[in-house]
This record gives sequence, C-alpha cells and structure tokens, in this order.
Amino acid sequence: MQTKTNLLVFSLAAILSLSVVAMGDLPQAVADKDHDDDHEKKLNFKKKPSFTATLSTVPSTPEGFEGTATAKFWLDKDGDALKYKITIENMDISGGATSDVSDDVTKLHLHESHHGAHVLNVYKAPGEDDDNLVVKPTKGIIKGIWDDGDENQTYGGHNNSETLTSQLKNLCEGDLFTMIHGVGGVGVLKGDIEPTSDGEKICKKLDKKGLLESPIEEEH
Repeated sequence: MQTKTNLLVFSLAAILSLSVVAMGDLPQAVADKDHDDDHEKKLNFKKKPSFTATLSTVPSTPEGFEGTATAKFWLDKDGDALKYKITIENMDISGGATSDVSDDVTKLHLHESHHGAHVLNVYKAPGEDDDNLVVKPTKGIIKGIWDDGDENQTYGGHNNSETLTSQLKNLCEGDLFTMIHGVGGVGVLKGDIEPTSDGEKICKKLDKKGLLESPIEEEH
C-alpha cells in the first residue's frame, strides 16, 4: 500500500512539474506572436501608394526572359520612413523553386538615377540592409521599410546603402529606380520610381519644411 501511495504522489508531482514547465513556455510564445503581429502591422499598406514603378526589361535581359514586376511605395508624412512592396511574377525569388536558374532573382536594389549607385540594398547581394525586410517567395512579394535606422554595411562606394533622408529630394523628383538582377548578376528588370498625386502632396509639404535638401554629390 505504501508503494502505491508513493507512486501516486510521484505521478502527481510529475504532472504538476510538467504543467509548470508548459505554462512557463506560454509567455515567450505569446511574446513571439505579439512581436510577429507588430511586425505585420508595420507592413500594412494604404490603398493609394505615394510612388510607383513598373519594371520592364533592359538591354542586358537574356532572350526569352518572361519576368515582370511592379513596385509600390508609401512615404510617411514626416519623410522618415518609406514602405515598399515589390511584386514579381515569372521569376524564382528563392532561387530554389525551379531547377532552371535563368529565372532566378539574384539581387534587388533601389538605385540613384544620375550615377546608378545603390541607395538601398534590398535583397541578396551585396547584402540585405533593411531590418524590416519580409520575403514571401511563393507569393512573389518582397516588402519592407526603408528608414535611417537600417544597417549600412561598407561594401564599397557604389554599393553602399544610403539613408532615406539623404535621398528624399531624389525620391520626390523621380530620380530613383528599382532594379532586379538575374542569373550572373545581370540586370533584367528596371523601373523608375515616380510620385503619384498623393506622393506629390507629401513632397510639397516636406519641401516647405526644408527637408528636400540636395544630397552631397560623391564620386562613385
């Protein structure tokens, strides 16, 4: 009888111990979910974008290439954050969805028009500098938020990401473009980032505040 009683006490203690461990895991799980939910809320987009770009093939695009892409951007009224959503079709974003490498997305950047220098390294090489980057290969979507807090590695003058505030004038004047590269790093799709009527309104307000100062010209 004593043995049975001891076994019963041990079993109850074990169950209680497991319950405590399981309950101890809940707060972290909830915290992780809250973090994911907060991140998704940051990437909620308004219906009307501030800027758009329709990407088309460039001379270096290989024959038979069928990829297409569009990009939409939402500029915060204070000019300190630019949300973006790039939708890509007929290309392999992950690089592993198809055995054919000719449709791979090998890198994606935002560029400054005058010199062609990078202003934001979005995806893959030389790096992914946006700490809000979200990539959904099966849906063909790459999205994120460009702001001055993004990581800026030193890849070399031409390849460095820049701060958003230093590029607001170029952005508002339509002097930035989106470029998607394919196999071998060759540029395949390019589209100028042009302001919509909503974007023009935001830019006018930023200009009145003196926030559209010309970026410092550098040799690249």
